[in-house]
Amino acid sequence: MIRVIRAGPVDNVHIETTFSAVCPVDHSIDNYVIEIDYKPPCNGNDCSYLELSSLREYLDGFKGRVIYHEDAVNDIINELMRVLSPMEITVTLTSNYRGIKYVVKRGVSGQDRQYVP
Repeated sequence: MIRVIRAGPVDNVHIETTFSAVCPVDHSIDNYVIEIDYKPPCNGNDCSYLELSSLREYLDGFKGRVIYHEDAVNDIINELMRVLSPMEITVTLTSNYRGIKYVVKRGVSGQDRQYVP
């Protein structure tokens, strides 16, 4: 479970890390670079932020999981929306498969904040 911390306001947060999952087609290991950009929800000077060690644990939960890139980005953004309710968020997954760079991006902002596919 991803936890949230409370701190003072900033304009934007950028997180970049790696994780892996299993390709449903050939069962090889998919290694991803994930970038999370979000505008934190604030109530005055009290804002919510993703707690990084719990985010790491959540992403480590994909290890051994058989999942398509597109489903992974949707699962991740839905969980981040559920726990954080950011003003805006974009999740980008990048992988390299046999020399092919593949980038999948999903964003939610404004009136779409309650979005769940």
